[in-house]
Amino acid sequence: MPKFVDWIPTQPEFVNAFFELCPLTSSDVVYDLGSGDGRLLFAALEKGAGRCVGIDIDTERVKAANEAAEGKGIHNRIKFVQADIMDVDLSEASVILCYLYSSASAALRPKFEKELKSGTRLVMEVFPIPGWKPVKESGANGRPFYFYTIPWEKTDDYETAINAPVWDYYQWLHYQNYHY
Repeated sequence: MPKFVDWIPTQPEFVNAFFELCPLTSSDVVYDLGSGDGRLLFAALEKGAGRCVGIDIDTERVKAANEAAEGKGIHNRIKFVQADIMDVDLSEASVILCYLYSSASAALRPKFEKELKSGTRLVMEVFPIPGWKPVKESGANGRPFYFYTIPWEKTDDYETAINAPVWDYYQWLHYQNYHY
């Protein structure tokens, strides 16, 4: 599976946007796909999540995030796994957080549709899930966030959206610089 994103961490000023769209409870199991240094999941625990799982393809980032969790004394409520997100069973998640390229959103859509149980909530930073209608959208300093729930609502272009051209972060950034 191709790497879905270069490590471009969610900036601190955008972290709360995830949880404004998707408030957490102690019964939530939060997955971060492409978890990097773990910042979103550390924040999720602070916001009330019961348990968190980070998935990242980069061995060093996973090791550092697990060490940080150990240092914070929260390793019993959070774990980071080195894996390709396409190979991980997501059915346990009640919340999924993503900041991945459009190509990842398109590739993950069938996986989400197959594995996620009713009531699961998803928050996507910058890149929406093609063919799904967001329940809510928000913007933090011009950066879009998309909130979905399972079962999802299809858009009119559901059948063709997954094959539409996709943007990567650098294309999106270029668009932002010239249109805002």
